[in-house]
Amino acid sequence: MTSAENRPTTRADVARLAGVSTAVVSYVVNNGPRPVAGATRLKVLAAIRELDYHPNPSARALKTGSTGLIGVVVPEILNSYFSEFVDAIDVAARNQGKSILLSITHEDAGTEAEVIPNLVSRGVDSLIFNCRLVNTELYQAGDVRTPRVLLDRANLIEGIPALGADLGQGARLATEHLAGHGHTRIGYVGGPLPADRQDYRRLAWEDVLAGRELPVPEPAITAWSPTGGFDGVAELMEAAEPPTAIFAASDQIAIGAMHALHQRGLRVPEDVAVVSLDGTAETAYSWPPLTTVRQPFEAMAEAALTELASGSRATASSRAGGEGQRTLFPMALQIRESCGCPPQEGRGQAGS
Repeated sequence: MTSAENRPTTRADVARLAGVSTAVVSYVVNNGPRPVAGATRLKVLAAIRELDYHPNPSARALKTGSTGLIGVVVPEILNSYFSEFVDAIDVAARNQGKSILLSITHEDAGTEAEVIPNLVSRGVDSLIFNCRLVNTELYQAGDVRTPRVLLDRANLIEGIPALGADLGQGARLATEHLAGHGHTRIGYVGGPLPADRQDYRRLAWEDVLAGRELPVPEPAITAWSPTGGFDGVAELMEAAEPPTAIFAASDQIAIGAMHALHQRGLRVPEDVAVVSLDGTAETAYSWPPLTTVRQPFEAMAEAALTELASGSRATASSRAGGEGQRTLFPMALQIRESCGCPPQEGRGQAGS
C-alpha cells in the first residue's frame, strides 16, 4: 500500500498507524537495539503487514553500517551434508534478524576467484566458510575487520576461528558400536583428504580395532559420494576375509555401500552391518534405516553466528598474526537398524 501521492510506504506511515514513534518501528524491524513490549511489537507488525512496508536495506546499511547479510561459502549443495548445514545456518541467521548469501565454489579455483570477491562486494557483514578453498588467500578476502569463521573444517587458517564436530570421537562411537555387536572384521570406506589434513575418522577406526586386538584391514579410500561407497564395497569384498561390518566415513558413502551390498545379494545387517558418520535426515529413510553418528549441525551453526555477532576474536588484532582456534563439538550415535539393533520407535531416534 502507498500514500495518495503514490510514494513508497515509510517508517513514519507505520508509526502513525501503530500509534508509536518511528524509533519503536526501527527497534521492531531491526530487532533492537532496545527491547519492545510484546503488545507493542504486535501492533507494529500488524501495521507493517497492512501497509505492506518493506524496509530499504540499502538505506539501512548506510545508516547503521550493517547490511544484515552473512556470506556462506560451500563447495556444493547436492550433498545433503552441506544442504543441512546451510539450512541450520539460515535458521540461526533468521533468529538474529539476518539473512544469508550463498556462494558455491564447486571446488574449482577459477570459480572461487569469481564468487568470493563477488560475495564480499555485496557488503556482507561476516563470512562463514564451510569449504576447503584451493586458493587459501581467499579466506582473507575483503575488509580485515569483517568477522569470519571456518565451519567444520579441520585445516586451520591464520587468525580465523574454526568450529567443527569431533570426527575422531564420532568414528570411535561408530566402530565401538559395531564391535559391540560382536563383529571382529570391520572394514572402512572413506574418501581422500589433502596431504596436510589428518584423517581423524580412519585413525579412530584403526585405534579402536588395535585396542581390541582385532585385525586392521586395508581401508578402501575411494570418493566422498555414493559412487565411492559402491566402489569401496567391491574393494572390501574381494579380500580373502571380507568384513562382516563396515564403517562408512559419511552418509553418502554408506548409501552407496548398502546399494552395492544389496546388488551382491547380501543382507544388511544380517550379512554385513553398516554404520556411517554425519547423521543427515535422509539416513532415516534408507533401507534399512541407517545407524549413524550425527554431527550437531544446529549447535555448530548457532555457535558460528554467536562468534560472528560478538565481533569474532578473528578480526583485526588476532587476524594480524594469531593462529585460528578450533572448537570441537561432540557427536551422538543415532541407532536404527543397519547395525543389527532392533527397530526403534519412529525414525531418526537417537541412542547410545
